[in-house]
Amino acid sequence: MARRYWNINLEEMLEAGVHFGHGTRKWNPRMAPYISAKRKGIHITNLTRTARFLSEACDLVFDAASKGKQFLIVGTKNKAADSVARAAIRARCHYVNKKWLGGMLTNWPTTETRLHKFRDLRTEQKTGGLNRLPKRDAAMLKRQLSRLQTYLGG
Repeated sequence: MARRYWNINLEEMLEAGVHFGHGTRKWNPRMAPYISAKRKGIHITNLTRTARFLSEACDLVFDAASKGKQFLIVGTKNKAADSVARAAIRARCHYVNKKWLGGMLTNWPTTETRLHKFRDLRTEQKTGGLNRLPKRDAAMLKRQLSRLQTYLGG
């Protein structure tokens, strides 16, 4: 793996709030090397180590992308949802920007059946197949389609 120079600016990371960690009461002691201080009940993350590891992660992603690998971008916070979707669409990646469904990666057969159901319902809607169904059934399927669109649309 070739090391590349990524323009990671510590001031920009500070402005973005990367240094804010988690509460001091709920933490794993193995995080101790990555914490630089405690302020007002919040751990402050060591930004120099974070920048170094972020650079290594960028190298890994770059190498994987050059080999044609697929990516899944996950960002479920409300503030990050739009930017995650925009970045993933621009990079032609899959993404999750709403609630992360439990077992999405570990219980793949169930997730795959939901994805097939989502694709089938979407094609039915595009071809007008839902309009031929009784009103009640069409409404139930449209509700199911909108719920699946929320969680699996990316």
